[in-house]
Amino acid sequence: MEVTNIDFSALLNMVDTFYNNAWNRLIVLLAIAGVVWPLILKVYSDYRVRIKEEKLEKKFSEKIQKLNESNLELINKKNDANMEKSDKLISEKIENVEMKLNTSMGGIFHIQGNINFEKKQFREALDSYFIAFKYFYDGKKEQHLQVVIINIIKCYTQIKDLPLLIEVESRHVDLIEKLLKINKNSRYKNTIDEIKKAFNTAKKGLEK
Repeated sequence: MEVTNIDFSALLNMVDTFYNNAWNRLIVLLAIAGVVWPLILKVYSDYRVRIKEEKLEKKFSEKIQKLNESNLELINKKNDANMEKSDKLISEKIENVEMKLNTSMGGIFHIQGNINFEKKQFREALDSYFIAFKYFYDGKKEQHLQVVIINIIKCYTQIKDLPLLIEVESRHVDLIEKLLKINKNSRYKNTIDEIKKAFNTAKKGLEK
């Protein structure tokens, strides 16, 4: 078998060229990787940061929204409480004005009744006294009710006209019913008994 002479010089050159080319390619690849890989890492890092920021922004927005809703609810409750307090205060002031007005009107009719009584105008006197009683009752001035009732009893004892007593009987009954509504601890029991007795005595005396 014939052995061909090998050109070792050419072979070495081929090997050297191959390794040089391979080394150069490796260097190029490493250079490219050195540029591209940081870019890839940066893009990935930026992406993660953006995603994290979006999550944080969303979470922050949700917390802000909940805080605003809580504040709004608190403000509404405070406004409702203030409105309720204002309404109560206004109602109390209106009630106070009404009570003062009722007391003033009661005093006017009480005086008018006294004038009529002095003139022996018992019909007019009774009319004024019953009106005065109503105003004092609505004004919650119970201390004035007793005085008016005493004057009504005086009128009953002076009346000589049965039709007049019959005419005022419904107002007499209404007065007693009002007294019964405020008859706490029976504090008006004697007053009720006295006015009932005065009316019934006058009526029986005129029916004879």
